Amino acid sequence: MQRTVHVIHHTHWDFEWYFTTNESFVQLVYHLDEVMQALEENQIDYYLLDGQMSILDDYLASFPEKKERLAQLVKNGKLAIGPWYTQTDELIVRGESMVRNLNLGIKLAESLGGYMNIGYLPDSFGQSKDMPKIYNGFGIQHSVFWRGVPNEITTKREFHWKAEDGSNVLTSNIKDGYFVGVGLIYSDDAQSLIETISKGAVSNELVLPVGGDQRYIDFNLRDRIELYNQKLTDVELVESNYELFFEAVKDKELPTVEGEFISSSVSKIHRSIYSSRYDHKYLNDKVERRMLYQAEPLMVMAETYDIPYKKGLLDRIWKLLNKNQAHDSAGGCNSDPTNQIILERFVEADQLSYSLVDYLTRKIAESRPIISEGELVVFNTLPWKNKKVMKCEVSTPFSSISLKKDGNEVPFEVLNTRQEFSGSIRREKKLADTDDYYFVHEVLLEAEVPALSFLTYQVVEGLEESTECSSEASPVDSIENEYYQIIYEAGALVLVDKRNGKAYSHFLTFEDSGDEGDTYDFSPPYADHSYLLDLKEANCDLVQNTLMEKLTISGEWKIAKDLQERQEKKRTQAIPYKLTIQLMKESSQIQFHLELDNQACDHRMRVLINTPHENDFSYTDTPFGTVRRQVEDPHIHDWKELGWREEPTAIFPMLTYVNSHNSNSSWTVFSKGIKEYQFVGKRFETIALTLFRSVGYLGRPDLLRRPGVASGNEFKYIPTPDSQLQKKMTFKFSLQLNKEYQPAKLAKEYLDYAISCPYYQLQELNRFTTTLKYFVSNPLKNKVTSEEGIAIDSDTLVFSALTKTTEGAGFDVRVYNPDVRLEVEGGTIKGTHEMSYTFVDLKGKAISSTEKNDTIPLGTFKPGQIKTIHIVD
Repeated sequence: MQRTVHVIHHTHWDFEWYFTTNESFVQLVYHLDEVMQALEENQIDYYLLDGQMSILDDYLASFPEKKERLAQLVKNGKLAIGPWYTQTDELIVRGESMVRNLNLGIKLAESLGGYMNIGYLPDSFGQSKDMPKIYNGFGIQHSVFWRGVPNEITTKREFHWKAEDGSNVLTSNIKDGYFVGVGLIYSDDAQSLIETISKGAVSNELVLPVGGDQRYIDFNLRDRIELYNQKLTDVELVESNYELFFEAVKDKELPTVEGEFISSSVSKIHRSIYSSRYDHKYLNDKVERRMLYQAEPLMVMAETYDIPYKKGLLDRIWKLLNKNQAHDSAGGCNSDPTNQIILERFVEADQLSYSLVDYLTRKIAESRPIISEGELVVFNTLPWKNKKVMKCEVSTPFSSISLKKDGNEVPFEVLNTRQEFSGSIRREKKLADTDDYYFVHEVLLEAEVPALSFLTYQVVEGLEESTECSSEASPVDSIENEYYQIIYEAGALVLVDKRNGKAYSHFLTFEDSGDEGDTYDFSPPYADHSYLLDLKEANCDLVQNTLMEKLTISGEWKIAKDLQERQEKKRTQAIPYKLTIQLMKESSQIQFHLELDNQACDHRMRVLINTPHENDFSYTDTPFGTVRRQVEDPHIHDWKELGWREEPTAIFPMLTYVNSHNSNSSWTVFSKGIKEYQFVGKRFETIALTLFRSVGYLGRPDLLRRPGVASGNEFKYIPTPDSQLQKKMTFKFSLQLNKEYQPAKLAKEYLDYAISCPYYQLQELNRFTTTLKYFVSNPLKNKVTSEEGIAIDSDTLVFSALTKTTEGAGFDVRVYNPDVRLEVEGGTIKGTHEMSYTFVDLKGKAISSTEKNDTIPLGTFKPGQIKTIHIVD
């Protein structure tokens, strides 16, 4: 029977890697000349430009005159572009980042004539189980990827990939890599190549992707196709594209598979890349949080006050983030010059997003009908009433303060007061005016702010008294609140759950081990020496007041300074550390803040949380849901015999939390920027969060966990001394104990932990509270009043976004059901007056009729289902 081979000519254009995007851009400029020439002169029929638009965005910024030429090729169906802005990582960036990524890519591609309506991610290091939902939300019904599908799930190259909510994409799994087709160009062994791509094919329609990293146009493609067709009797090679291939196989009988794909059974998956370049992971998480839960909601709030919605500014920040979320960029498996550029983009995105929040809070605060000096305006950017103990700083001319709301005293604590000079700085201090001073107070405030609104507090002069209570170091130190007591005794920590009276000794410790891996993978040294790091011989300080109790433990750990010392079991390198544990009033979260100064090389440091459970599975959140994973891979002992590419150690990615629970107890660890965990111990009772990995090469060969050639570039050692992370670092995480595992409730409690309330103080004493404070600002002509915004009333859904997808009136609210098994009733969105609302897809396209009401019923949600509601207020 005649078989058809769809020859798909393409390039895989890594945005950056061991080369920088600047170096690659020079190649791109000339490469696109060849692409356009080959297509216009009919030397090739089709060309796939890697499914991402960022490279064209950069190209057109320098060569805008080429836009029409490119657009004509796109419109003629010869050049395939989009739908992504960059080829995203799928496992350690938030689902909303992927949505912004696709929206940016599709918008730019549509300006050039259209986009390839296929979820094309040929090299991402694993596939999230939520991708079918995301793709279907954009009207995408087909998917192409390479890595991660376990042989035990399917050996087929084509299948239906299904999500819990029923979303489904017809998928082509390029099992031999996106570069397998270069054999057509270089090898005359036609039969062998056809046999390779035939394994697992479900029909007589075969795919042969001809391309590679930053690969040039193969002008002899047709000659090679003709040669192969002469050699083969029952096979015909044709120039094609993925649209034609999917059309040819759409009616075939195909298997259906579900779940995430992070197996190393057929390809490297790099299951410990989630901890490479922790400093980048932390910044990505920080800016994502600010954009999704502060900046975008504030922009929506501001528009109701006639402050224009600046989508172009948001898009600029998201482009910076999305560039850093490309699979290599997000992983950190790059050269040092490349990682330096990534860091610079993070800094730019951080500054832009922070300044946006700063500008909007100030503009709104200064545009109220009545304002007075010293007022503190606190904002809630979440769609529900927010009650929490928050930290802020206020500046006053007096050394002692009191806080009032509507003339009434409100609970607060002053943590610290410092005196600042406000006059002109002089070379000689004695010439400065001694009267030009003010006071900066670090304050804890118990605030309760309505949904998507703000409250105003008056900062007035108070009585001279100290509200801070500290104790000297003693054999037993402890802090407590309504939920917990934390005891520090003899260098160890004890956790007491006051709700059931149970005590957990040594519930938190630290571990250091060697790492002879690279920026792709952790791997133990051939001669390792790992050990626990205790808190003995440390200094202990206490702060105790009505709103917060804090325990600070500072000391010095001794570890091996390099692999040689580790082999010799020496520990001469000092690592200064400071661990702060905080309990806020009425908070069920124990907050941890670790600072350390790493000066050692080639090691991995983890924090160990010892749960009371015997764990068979771990639970964590995914881009739009949750996932249950086995704590030990069934092939951990026979993977080499099976020919797997790397050891299937149960090291996993996480977004915001990891959970361990049984029928009557649930322990959840939230994190800010820590993206990797593993369950360890005899009963897998211990959650190990990887704080950081310190390594010095982009790729190394012959690792214990990954034998064979080096990942990345197998022909050259590429040193990455910056990836040793020999610098001061900060790690933030929290622990919460509950009776049962409720993922929707945890998602809301994570936001309570991780999202602060923005604030602004009206005062002219201190012009340097923020950078923008130095600039003058006009208040709005139409004065603003504090009005409660919409409020999500649901115990079953996760709030995902409040933003604008399309131009025009209104905004979008996105929620989803995190339960992967159960259908749930979603609750409502409540407003203070009648609203028009329409359910839309992820592109903003209406999928329901428009209704009007002051309460929006969200309806029933399938397991894992996402819904977006467009509201015109």
